Amino acid sequence: MRAEEISTWAVNRDALISTVELAATFDAYLCTLPWAGQGIDWPDLSCRSLSLNGVSDDEAVCWARATPMGTHDHVLVIDSATEPGVICSFDDALRDFELLTNRPEFYVCGLDLSGESPKPTLEHFIERRSFMTLNAKL
Repeated sequence: MRAEEISTWAVNRDALISTVELAATFDAYLCTLPWAGQGIDWPDLSCRSLSLNGVSDDEAVCWARATPMGTHDHVLVIDSATEPGVICSFDDALRDFELLTNRPEFYVCGLDLSGESPKPTLEHFIERRSFMTLNAKL
C-alpha cells in the first residue's frame, strides 16, 4: 500500500494504516482459495462481478453494498501480504481505491472496529482484477 503517498487522504478520512500482520492474515485466507494467474479462480466460487467500464463511484458503492462485505461500515484494503494495508470506511474504499493502490489487483474485506483491535471478516471480501472488474465473494 502506498502509505506515505496517501497520508493526507488517511488523515482527512480518519483512516488508519494497518499492521503488516493484519494484511498477512487476510492474504493467508485468500491463499486458501482457488487461484488462476494473478487472481482468484472465481468460476469455482459463488460471486457477483461488476465491470468498472463506465461505472461511477456511486454505482460501485451501491453494487458493493449488496454483497456480504456491504454489511460492514469499515474495511481493510490490501495489495500485498508484506506491506501494511489501510483501514477506512466502506464508502471511502470503494470511491477512492484507485488512489489507495496503483496495482491491478487488490483485496478489500469487511472489518469491525469494536474493542481494542480491528476484527476482519475475511470471507466478506471483494477483489479488483486487472483494474477493470470487481468480484465479490457471496
